[in-house]
Amino acid sequence: MRYLNPETLLNQSLVHYVLHCSVTKSVKTLGALGLEPEDLRDLLRLNGEDLARLATVKEPLFKIQFDQALWRRKRSEILLAASDRQLRNALIAAGAPRAMIQRWWPTRHADYAHLRRVWGTVGTGRPRAATEDEDRLLWREWSAIAAERSFETLGARDYLELHKRTNIDLQVIWSVTNGWISEGHIDSKARGVGT
Repeated sequence: MRYLNPETLLNQSLVHYVLHCSVTKSVKTLGALGLEPEDLRDLLRLNGEDLARLATVKEPLFKIQFDQALWRRKRSEILLAASDRQLRNALIAAGAPRAMIQRWWPTRHADYAHLRRVWGTVGTGRPRAATEDEDRLLWREWSAIAAERSFETLGARDYLELHKRTNIDLQVIWSVTNGWISEGHIDSKARGVGT
């Protein structure tokens, strides 16, 4: 494959980006790029050969500026801390369903599937229903973990702890506990079970 200098790669990437913005009618983004209507019309007329000839342009067509202030405000949301990554991976290794992972770590389906393969987790399809004994055990341990907190505030670490205490599949745990929350059965009187 022919070597393309960084400017050439940037030009090709940004022209593709301009074409994408045009197709999706992202007028504000196109305006921010500083394109005049005449230039935009020219770019929209590019065919495959024209796009390939972009490789002959060795100077940057666009000026890129890094927004350091925005990055510093957003980086904690973007970069998973090592402890978060370990917790996510432990949940996936324990069979956490994608909905559980999605709650704390937005994850594309392909990435979730890849992580399941990495951690040797086999898909089991729809979660089975909990047995009566499992239901009682889950309620007792879930109540103990929640203590004085609202059940809806239980975090990823709490669910992993619940799995460790009960040895019940995380898909079953997630299904059962979310059922309790959605049905409003989140206190011992409503459930008729002691904590």
